[in-house]
Amino acid sequence: MVTLFAIGILIFAWKLARLAIRAAWGITKGVLYVIGIPILLIGMFAAGLATLAVVLLVFALLAAFLWPLLKGASGT
Repeated sequence: MVTLFAIGILIFAWKLARLAIRAAWGITKGVLYVIGIPILLIGMFAAGLATLAVVLLVFALLAAFLWPLLKGASGT
């Protein structure tokens, strides 16, 4: 009985660790998309790399709008 309890605790700890890593990764992606990428683009624009900043902005916008559509289309 104690062995089953120990195995259950190990499985629970493993699943909880996976959930924590996935949550941390999701929060990191959100912070980068909301704060990091706009600051990078503003810095590039201020440094005189406006041409490259505009191209990256266009790619980022295309990715942001097309990714959910492509992700939803592949799931059906």
